[in-house]
Amino acid sequence: MKKLLSIVSAISAGAIGTAAAEVSVSGAGNFYYSSASGDTTEATQEDSMSVTGGSVAWSMSTETTNGITVSAGATISRDTDDVAEYSSTAAASTAVTGMSALTFGMDGMTVTLGDINNAGSGTGEGGDVATFASTHAGHYAGTAAAAGANDSAMDGIADGTGINVSTSMGAASIDATFVSKVGSGSNSLLTNSKTTGYSSGYAINVGFDMAGASVNVAAGGSQAKATATDNNSATAIEISYPASDALSVTVGASSGTIAGGDEDNMFVSAAYTMDADTTLSIGYGSGDNTTAGVLDKQTATTVNVSRSLGGGMSVFAEYASVSNDNAGASTTGTAVSVGTSVSF
Repeated sequence: MKKLLSIVSAISAGAIGTAAAEVSVSGAGNFYYSSASGDTTEATQEDSMSVTGGSVAWSMSTETTNGITVSAGATISRDTDDVAEYSSTAAASTAVTGMSALTFGMDGMTVTLGDINNAGSGTGEGGDVATFASTHAGHYAGTAAAAGANDSAMDGIADGTGINVSTSMGAASIDATFVSKVGSGSNSLLTNSKTTGYSSGYAINVGFDMAGASVNVAAGGSQAKATATDNNSATAIEISYPASDALSVTVGASSGTIAGGDEDNMFVSAAYTMDADTTLSIGYGSGDNTTAGVLDKQTATTVNVSRSLGGGMSVFAEYASVSNDNAGASTTGTAVSVGTSVSF
């Protein structure tokens, strides 16, 4: 993203001294046209749809006299790049996010206080390379299956208000999170928190290079407050390898007990640089939940071709095929999407 606005001024930093503050603004917009079909009958909706959305993001930073940087941000978005139905005036399609955390940087370490997206939450997922097509295809494959093909068991295991520390130890990067109440957003006060939900959420992600590959290993858990409910726990791994200057391959997997259910997933994806401006990406993901001995499984195969036109603009075409299997009942859906995205 290009910086649209930069304001540098001197401000008072109170007890920690004088600082230079910087505020920058960036934006993005997108448009999708998609057509889908599948086993789920749509009696009232067209098989094709057009969606558009965008966002404006503010980032702010300052630096104290003793070299500590402090940053925060906020976003206004109207992201309708999903299959939810929004009218042209629907307020629900517009959201204001951010201003829920402060990040402090010092001597190779960053400490974030506030609403945390847990460490390692993306580790073990990534087979879905068709962002909108797979969402649209999944809609026509039905909603019977709850196990997402690309949902890592690490996702959300330690989301909430707390602390995150990112640092390095030798050649390894370390990212760790602790939250007092999982899912608490920017305020950890929840009604009946002693008897519902999960508390003491933790997650850690370690990244390192090995034999030319980039490796991330993650683990986490949280304590169930409801009686007779299993605690959450999860592990995940992800490995990316540059097979050549033009081709990179990534594989990953996760496993855990989440909300009382046994979940696992795996994925493999590849990105091939066709030329300086064009990239072909292919992905496959599979996830299942075997709670109570009933197979709840989803698989997704996706293809994306994107081309940069310069100036932050790109165009793309996507294909996705999604298959659900719940208690022996199978449904499938496919979609083709084209569109453009612009970064300002």
